[in-house]
Amino acid sequence: MMSTPTPPPPPPVEPPSMQPPMQPPMAPPPGPNRADMLSKVKGPALAMMIIAGITFVLEILSILANLLGISIFAAGDMSQFEGMEGMEWLAPLMSGTFTIVMGVFTLIGAALIFYGAMKMKDLRGYGLAMTAAILCLIPCFSICCIGIPFGIWALVVLLNQDVKNAFG
Repeated sequence: MMSTPTPPPPPPVEPPSMQPPMQPPMAPPPGPNRADMLSKVKGPALAMMIIAGITFVLEILSILANLLGISIFAAGDMSQFEGMEGMEWLAPLMSGTFTIVMGVFTLIGAALIFYGAMKMKDLRGYGLAMTAAILCLIPCFSICCIGIPFGIWALVVLLNQDVKNAFG
């Protein structure tokens, strides 16, 4: 007699897993809107551009005045210092070659501030924008101390993580 083969035993049933079922991957939360980041950098960038532009014009006038000999202390005129002991060193610093050389450095700084602020306004060149903000803090590169609050404002905005991420 022929025997029928016995069916194989059923596979063992695994106990249910203690882990929750896998969820489909979610898209990362949307980042900040680029338009919002552009509006954040617009104010300090425009302020730095205005300050750099004014500094540039005033420094050109200062250099021209020194070249034409019509500076505050033209030709080392010491009559302003009569009776003021120890001020003889000031006149050469306020006119002549030293002032022209310092003026050229100021022009370079103002140009960097302006260019960095232009890049900052478009959310491009993060390093250049940071450099412009730091230069704006230095009174030699902007109109005396007027640039300091705007340089601080720019740094605060640029150090915001969302703004930093928006630079491309």
